Amino acid sequence: MCRKRIFIGSFVRHEALMHLFEISKESLNKTGYFKWTRTQENFHITFHFFGSMHCNDIKKLHEVLQDFFQNEYDFDLELQGLGYFKRKGRPTVLYAGLLSNPRLYQLHQTIQKRLFGTGFISEIQMRFTPHITLARIKKTLPSFEEEVEKINRDFKPVRLHPFKIDIIESILSPEGALYKAIY
Repeated sequence: MCRKRIFIGSFVRHEALMHLFEISKESLNKTGYFKWTRTQENFHITFHFFGSMHCNDIKKLHEVLQDFFQNEYDFDLELQGLGYFKRKGRPTVLYAGLLSNPRLYQLHQTIQKRLFGTGFISEIQMRFTPHITLARIKKTLPSFEEEVEKINRDFKPVRLHPFKIDIIESILSPEGALYKAIY
């Protein structure tokens, strides 16, 4: 039985993002324990994560969203520095944040509505925080938040290149996930 772990997303490649990643690793490793993104080729924005999906359903998904995959999106995506998600009061994910952009939110909602309307999802996800995961945070010291603020003070916002949307496979391994576009 053919199954793959997949999501709808957009790969992000930009030297400013790579630089932010390297600075973050160098500065933040002394403030806690992090599981850094395995390779910079993995940097992406996620529009919808499915998890394990049968290969026949992936083909159907491709047909349903085909018009999204054929476009290149050229509206402003602006890299804004670092942020982090918290769970139960403690940081869990370090990310490169993107400036709120109504067109990006509209694109997310359009994808969600198409997935809902075709039965791929049972409810539309209204909440969307556009970001690029840099690391999973395992443990932080009190200096973590101060160091993030310091990095952000020195960071100048950068406009990212046009992007496209793909069905992306997530291949898990002990060294970390690898992501590759399958459509």
